[in-house]
Amino acid sequence: MRHKLEMPLVMREDGTMGENSARVPSDLIGVDRFEARKRIVKQLERDGLLVKTEPHPHSVRRCYRCDTIVEPRLSDQWFVKMKPLAEPVLAEYRRGAFQIVPERWHATFEKWMENIRDWNISRQLWWGHRIPVFTCKKCEHQWAAREDPKKCPRCGGAAIEQDPDVLDTWFSSWLWPFAPFGWPEDTPDLQRFYPGHTLVTAPEILFFWVARMLMAGYHFMDRRLPFKTVYLTGTVRDMKHRKMSKSLGNGIDPRDVV
Repeated sequence: MRHKLEMPLVMREDGTMGENSARVPSDLIGVDRFEARKRIVKQLERDGLLVKTEPHPHSVRRCYRCDTIVEPRLSDQWFVKMKPLAEPVLAEYRRGAFQIVPERWHATFEKWMENIRDWNISRQLWWGHRIPVFTCKKCEHQWAAREDPKKCPRCGGAAIEQDPDVLDTWFSSWLWPFAPFGWPEDTPDLQRFYPGHTLVTAPEILFFWVARMLMAGYHFMDRRLPFKTVYLTGTVRDMKHRKMSKSLGNGIDPRDVV
């Protein structure tokens, strides 16, 4: 992006070459990514273009579930523009509308909100709330809807596909202060329990959850923030100072402790 170069997609989702056949040599189409790299090195050697080979230690990203090597790959995603949501909440914070305890987290919160980026809310998973965006296969019209449509609003076609992606878990979670109480209806529960007073949570989700709840509450609930105080607690960790998690397998079963 810095040099405004093209970003062609050449690798398929299964790790074989040939997503864009015009960009991939014919003898590499359908070849696995690891084998393709070996062949490319041989081609460079054959054409006299290889300067040298040397070990290059670097961080190879792997899936924490199946240990597969993760490849960078461009794909279409859904984003939410965040700056218009963050600016009024940051202004409310600076005027003292809510506080964060302990105070050492103030600078972190302000830095996050000042430098906020658009939020990628789509996930390629088998579970979660499916994105309610539909595409007409006849005229390619695309729209969002609360209910499953029976026909295209533009051409009347019945061949409709829903986006296969699901929403990021945090996109559902940022609605938590008001969604459980009947919102968007103005219910007695919503009137009673929103806004709340104090949120007690861990500091590592100050941005992932806390800041987003503040932004959603301010935006959807008539500029009323969901709480007055955010109290950040300490976090129980293992002997290596790592957070306990299922993926690391370093959690403590309370039954064993008892």
